[in-house]
Amino acid sequence: MKNKITAFLATLGLCISCHADDGITVLPVEEYENAVKSDTTAVILDVRKPSEYSEGHICGAILLDVLDTDSFMKGIDNLDKSKTYYIYCRSGRRSHNAALKMKDKGFKVFDMKGGIIEWKAAGKPTCK
Repeated sequence: MKNKITAFLATLGLCISCHADDGITVLPVEEYENAVKSDTTAVILDVRKPSEYSEGHICGAILLDVLDTDSFMKGIDNLDKSKTYYIYCRSGRRSHNAALKMKDKGFKVFDMKGGIIEWKAAGKPTCK
């Protein structure tokens, strides 16, 4: 029993450190989808690699590869700050990093929890 409690507390500690209060709102898939539909300024950003994007992406998403740092930073410099950006990647790590970079530059951003993996698991459509 003591080992289970220790394991639980360790896991909880990891979760808390991964989701520190950094000002980025992370939305579950349903909330993300509803927010995009109801936001007239919504722009969906896919921050994965071009090869991942071509395998399937959220319909209407714009590709801006966060791993290509120079291209990503130049790309966000060309975005309209009056829009709201809904960001996603494969699982959520890259999109959160992208959201932080964009927030630091004054953008309004939301991240999707679990990325395209969770999107597909929820039975949501993708485009190629």
